[in-house]
Amino acid sequence: MERAAEAQTSESEMVEQLQALYESTSSLEQVPDFDHTDIEEQAKRRFRQRARHFSQQKEIFFDKRKYFTDNPRINDENCRNLQNEPSWYGYSKDMEQFAQNIMIKAWRNDVRIKELAMKCQDKPSYQGRFRLDMANRLYVKEPEHLPMKTVLDVDSKYFNTIEGRPNPERFNLREYIDTVRETLRIKIAIGYRDDDIMLIDENLMMEQKMINIISANYQNYVNAFEEFLFKDHHNSMIILEECEETSALAIERYEEYKMAAKKYSAMKSALYFSEEKWRDSKMYQEFLFNMSPVRFRLAHPKQSKDVDTIAEDVLDDDIFAKYRVALDDVELTLGDIKKISDECQNAADADIYFKEPGELVEVFRYMELQNLNNLLYCEELAAPLESVKNNMAQAEKMFDKEIASLSEIIGRLEFGIMWEEERAKYLEEFAKKLINEELKQLVVDENVLNLYVFVEDCFETRVAPNDANLTMLEMISGISKKYGDELLAMEKVPKEIISVLGESCVQENMATMRLAEKAAKQVAELQRLTASLIKTFAPPYQKPPCKEPKNRSPVKKPPALKKVPSRKLTPEEEEYLEYFTDFCKFTDNPKDFGIDTSVMRKLNRYQVKGREEGSEERIVFGAPKSAKSGKK
Repeated sequence: MERAAEAQTSESEMVEQLQALYESTSSLEQVPDFDHTDIEEQAKRRFRQRARHFSQQKEIFFDKRKYFTDNPRINDENCRNLQNEPSWYGYSKDMEQFAQNIMIKAWRNDVRIKELAMKCQDKPSYQGRFRLDMANRLYVKEPEHLPMKTVLDVDSKYFNTIEGRPNPERFNLREYIDTVRETLRIKIAIGYRDDDIMLIDENLMMEQKMINIISANYQNYVNAFEEFLFKDHHNSMIILEECEETSALAIERYEEYKMAAKKYSAMKSALYFSEEKWRDSKMYQEFLFNMSPVRFRLAHPKQSKDVDTIAEDVLDDDIFAKYRVALDDVELTLGDIKKISDECQNAADADIYFKEPGELVEVFRYMELQNLNNLLYCEELAAPLESVKNNMAQAEKMFDKEIASLSEIIGRLEFGIMWEEERAKYLEEFAKKLINEELKQLVVDENVLNLYVFVEDCFETRVAPNDANLTMLEMISGISKKYGDELLAMEKVPKEIISVLGESCVQENMATMRLAEKAAKQVAELQRLTASLIKTFAPPYQKPPCKEPKNRSPVKKPPALKKVPSRKLTPEEEEYLEYFTDFCKFTDNPKDFGIDTSVMRKLNRYQVKGREEGSEERIVFGAPKSAKSGKK
């Protein structure tokens, strides 16, 4: 009922909105002197769109469907019943498999052709195929709703009977306390808000004061800046006037400078012209003096002295460089000008050897003949020089070849030396490896040592005592020779005696084995009796009456244990460590090589005592390896 009432109110509100919208659009007709036909059509079109939008919203809002699978177009007639259809997960029979595959392939081909003919936006995707008939597959029939009974259906006058008689509510102390507590909490919160408001007002007042102070300072700054601008403008005007006066004075000075520059350039050009003439004359004088004969130059010592000084200043091939115009544009100084003027005033008339130009031409011809003779001489020497050059080139090539061959031989020798050194290192390492691994294992291995002991024992018992310290091979060869002699001697003895001796030997061995087993049993029994005696004579175990008291005072340091001095090595152990191991008595510990030197055991004492008495060494249980292995 409440939902229906809400729906009616929402419908009435929508209708009122539509009417207001229509009135707002129709009010456009009241605009005077304006063609409102287009506006009216646009308003009607907008009104229809709004009405359509509101109707769609209304359908969505008042739709009774609860799930996305509900569809009013689906009913019991057009829904899909998947239970009646063949299962997608069923495996067909062997006879039907081929036909089914062909049909599936044909169906897929038809679907592919149809999809190729479609547009790109109309082609179905995986999600589209999945949602194609989702509503038909997921259709669930809605249950029938029975009419509901209300109180008025039972008693139509129910509300009239209890009208005007409300049931009084009972006083609830918990609710009263909660209400009072909530009221106090609200009042406290209001007080906090009032304090915040007062604090904000005070902050606003302080900010306003600061703004006033800032505005006053700003006005002072503006006034100071305007005063600064006024003073700056006044000073700028004064500077401009001074600049105008200075520029006028500079123009006058510039005119004077231009006049002086004109005079200076005229004087400079005249000076350069005269200097060039002076240089040319001096150069010609020096040239003619140098071309004159030696007798004339010796007859005029002053000029020869000048020439010698010139020769010292310049090179032979540049003899007139003193009076030549400088390539660098170096300006003449007053000192140079004064020097030239003094030289011109003090210079006397020069004596010239040549009186006519023909004499100079004859000298040139003589020089030309000398040059031709020199050229002929050079041409005669050209062929020998060429042969000398060719011989030198061939000698250089031969020397280069010899040097290359020597360098190649040296490289081969270096490579051979390096290879030999590497080979020597490799062989040295390999020899060390063989000595320290294979050879050492063959010499010091336990099996080898046991074999040596057995061979030595057999040799001493059957052949002779090993006083000469024979090697294992020599002892084996002696044993084999002795064995051959025994076999030859046995061939001379009758078979009956040999069989009797063999049976007696077997019986002796069996008797020895029985004695050994009996001795082992007696030793085990003795150990068991010793343990039981120790357990019998031991004091009984007494449980402490209480916990052990803790030490409240600092614990005294226990006395340090006295270090038992280690025993000295026996001669056999020293011999073993020296010849069969890499033992060093200064740095290594004998315990690392299987020899215990911590305490002198009783076994060692028994062995020493037995050796002193001349008896055989007895094998005692618990003895170390050095005691069992015998002499090594």
